[in-house]
Amino acid sequence: MRLEDVFIEAKEYRKSVSLSWRDEEAFIYRGIKISKIDNDIKIFSTFNANFQYRELNDEEYSNFNMLGWVDAVHLIVKRMYKKSIDRITDKIKTEINTRNNKKHYDSLKTKRETLINKYSNLK
Repeated sequence: MRLEDVFIEAKEYRKSVSLSWRDEEAFIYRGIKISKIDNDIKIFSTFNANFQYRELNDEEYSNFNMLGWVDAVHLIVKRMYKKSIDRITDKIKTEINTRNNKKHYDSLKTKRETLINKYSNLK
């Protein structure tokens, strides 16, 4: 599947939200944005603490070429959720072994539970 086909699939997918403006045609679904400016198509991830979109790497682009828009988005988002779950689990372990602050511990557990639910609700 070509990147142009992935863009058309994203455009036609009913859950993709249009972010088109001026000469940019763009769509976003589950934090993954596909953008087309003058026949140049790029895919970005919005999962970043700095509020800047990060362009995907070559491996992630190849996922889109093999799987298409929806399945590749689900795969990438699941990976990001898994990383976040692992990071929060490590923070919980550290919290228990060091400060043992009940409020912070409960907050981390709630965040982890929310991410686990989002992770398990993806295909």
